Amino acid sequence: MAFAQLPVRGASLADYREKLYDLFIEQKIPQWGAVLTQMSADKSCATLDGRHEILCGYYGLVGHLVDKKRKTEAQNYLKTALALSEKYQKLYPQDARFKALYANLLGLKIALSPLKATTLAPSMLSSAREAYKLAPNDSWVSILYGNILFYMPGMFGGDKAEGLKCYQHARQSMEKNASLNAHHWLYVQLLVTIGVVNERNEHYEQALSMYKTIMNKYPGYAFVRDVLYPRAQKAMREKR
Repeated sequence: MAFAQLPVRGASLADYREKLYDLFIEQKIPQWGAVLTQMSADKSCATLDGRHEILCGYYGLVGHLVDKKRKTEAQNYLKTALALSEKYQKLYPQDARFKALYANLLGLKIALSPLKATTLAPSMLSSAREAYKLAPNDSWVSILYGNILFYMPGMFGGDKAEGLKCYQHARQSMEKNASLNAHHWLYVQLLVTIGVVNERNEHYEQALSMYKTIMNKYPGYAFVRDVLYPRAQKAMREKR
């Protein structure tokens, strides 16, 4: 498969961020694999910020493939991501983002192999909690901890209300630095997540309001316009 318009050699981290964002908006997330491979080999990304972007990109890619039921691809990229996670955590043992990303990668491993939940869940929750304790005001950590709280069953420590609070906190934090985050895929995904959470909770007016916000900010992101917004409208009509 050909991957058009990859950042040229010598591209900056900002160029790679923009490429990941563009592919996200175009709903071509599976093409991230080639970009992330190039980033991993590019010395310009061999920094803490660059390694954050790489591992976060793999987390997003694997999550997308899991959602799309592309299990074999998801497992292959997850293997790469977990190896990078181990490497990065050795380099930066007190970095909260790497701990939070590791927790979410374990969550994706559970999603692919549910029978592993009993053995992996304690490590997943422990790593997420440690990350949040280290950096409760870091937007990425808030998102990633929110994921664990929202999707983990209550009997294992999940808390949907607290998870939503983490998402809202992350949104406020990211919007204080809009120049950096407006074109970051993780911010757009956060807005989508808040909308979907409200939709699942049958708070359709809040969900539709969020989807309208996304459509206004990102008119090229057809997924909300064509899938999420009509779905929430239909659910609200049926509830009435």
